Amino acid sequence: MPFNFDEAGLPDNNRFRVATAICNHWLDQNMGFFGPERIKNFMHNQPVAAAKRIIDNTADWSEESVILTLLGPAKGELLANDETVKTARHIFGDRAVDLLQAMADPSKADADMIRDMNRIQKVENISAMNDQMVGRAKIDQHHETRWNMLHNFEREHAITKGQDPALDALFEEAAKKSHEALEALDRAAAATAKKPVRPQVNPHKPGGPK
Repeated sequence: MPFNFDEAGLPDNNRFRVATAICNHWLDQNMGFFGPERIKNFMHNQPVAAAKRIIDNTADWSEESVILTLLGPAKGELLANDETVKTARHIFGDRAVDLLQAMADPSKADADMIRDMNRIQKVENISAMNDQMVGRAKIDQHHETRWNMLHNFEREHAITKGQDPALDALFEEAAKKSHEALEALDRAAAATAKKPVRPQVNPHKPGGPK
């Protein structure tokens, strides 16, 4: 079954509906090979979960911050050209587009935009940790990339820590679990590297098993 906004547990806000529809369409176009079920899971576990963290853990959350979080990887599509910017302003309002432009150029941000940008960054980083690191059971070629991501997330968190204590606590819990998972994979890889390699014996040659 495809993603259904009414099952997302979000406030019934038409702009939120449109934002999730745009994100879902982007995923269908760019990640359609995963199939509708995995795309639906991505929607629930990434942009929707991130938006809920803002709503549930900040008393003064803004509609604009939730809209941009729900757009997920489709955010940049709104700034593709003058026409898409005009359409985005019509659908989501000037403030949402101004916030998105400030994310691309922070020199354009006012204090409220900086607050919202920090929140968007933090909840998206939490979602990325939960998706890419927490509970990871196998090491692969992206292992070092995940470590780099985690270190970058922690540097960003150190800068914004204190703005939203409830979000800070969620971030720190996800970071702790991410460290545990990646460190366990490092230990397992080190143990495997230290194991002596048993020589392979050809049973058809002298010295092979009887």
